[in-house]
Amino acid sequence: MSVKFLKEKIFSRRGKSEKPKNAYIVIEDFMKLPIYFYRTIGLNPYELTGTNNKPGIGFHLLFLLHMINANMVLALEIFFVYVSFRNNENFIESCMVMSYIGFVIVGDLKIGAVLLQKQKLTNLVRQMESVFPPARQKEQEEYDVRRYLRRCLRYTKGFGGLYMTLVITYNLFAICQYSIQKWILHSPHAKQSVPYVPLTPWTWQDNWKFYPTYLSQSMAGYTATCGHISADLMIFAVAIQVIMHFDRLAKSLTEFTVRAQSEEDGAEKDLKKLQELIAYHNKILGWVSRYPYQTAFTLTFTSPLSLTDVMNEVFGLALLLNFLASSTLVCFVGFQISIGISPEMLAKLILILISANSEIYLICNFSQMLIDASGSICYAVYDMNWSEADPRFRKMLIVLALRAQKPVCLTATVFLDISIETMSIFLRMSYKFFCAIRTMYQ
Repeated sequence: MSVKFLKEKIFSRRGKSEKPKNAYIVIEDFMKLPIYFYRTIGLNPYELTGTNNKPGIGFHLLFLLHMINANMVLALEIFFVYVSFRNNENFIESCMVMSYIGFVIVGDLKIGAVLLQKQKLTNLVRQMESVFPPARQKEQEEYDVRRYLRRCLRYTKGFGGLYMTLVITYNLFAICQYSIQKWILHSPHAKQSVPYVPLTPWTWQDNWKFYPTYLSQSMAGYTATCGHISADLMIFAVAIQVIMHFDRLAKSLTEFTVRAQSEEDGAEKDLKKLQELIAYHNKILGWVSRYPYQTAFTLTFTSPLSLTDVMNEVFGLALLLNFLASSTLVCFVGFQISIGISPEMLAKLILILISANSEIYLICNFSQMLIDASGSICYAVYDMNWSEADPRFRKMLIVLALRAQKPVCLTATVFLDISIETMSIFLRMSYKFFCAIRTMYQ
């Protein structure tokens, strides 16, 4: 037997036994897009594992630069609106700048929530890692992790791409318009303009200060966009994983084989397996329970902080303000469209209208999917062959079904439990704001 043949045989065996590094899905695959956007502005939303992920001084300086610049532009926008209303002029332009103000404020608040709740976010991710399917083919196929990852990436990439298209359009529109008029059409009426607010402490028209001013406002738009969407992308990623766990639990309960009457110690085996499923359910919900089998049946609950509880605690206020800001943004944009504008401005406004409505719809849709997935546990319990089970088994199922009847959803603080019906509330609120602004203008 030749040496070449032996090498080929060893290589072929090694190729069959060893998996490539990306063969198994890990939790970072779900979180990579929000992490990427956060890191582009110099922020780690939670403590990443590994020594190579420790940020350096340059990383912190990048975040400081982004925040100082964004809030400086925000201050200029607020001052511009104040001056416009004081002098009773630029009403239409002020409406657009007010929509920018709301967008930046929500972005700031979401970034602030991440900074203040960083430890809770870290604990949330660690808790998710503890229930994530291990890097083994059998477990990941049982959970169908790859399908949920594709689903997650489809939503996050689509949503992130939409908002990146929005901010790129707004950042480049003014300078592209000026460049075309000046260098291609050679128009004598070509006028320099900046993306968001024309008022600055210095004169930037027709001098070198135009370019740093333009760059500063463009950076501020990108910073606000990253702060705005990254939190939503993280919520989507967490929600998809929670849905995956609920679906897996519902499937396990539906396919549960009761052996109480077919095997000698079948009742004890059923109780042991059900205990594992209930413990899994409680771990998803963040509830700790105790089921003593040899004694009388009792149940205690402690530490009622679930994955979605932590997520709502971190982003609840930002979600509430997100609804208010998006509602205001939609009505301002609708008002500008209704009074008649240029075709290029109409295209920009339609893009921002689509983006704002898509964001609210996705939040409502994910919350509704959480409600449906958590409620499916009740139906899974009912579909089991519980009539042939041990009495202790059936009592435990009752408690499991009762616990599952409380829906899991996203909440905008204590004021609003989000569901698909919230979308209609959002649209009604936007229409009322639109009517109020239209009346003021007339």
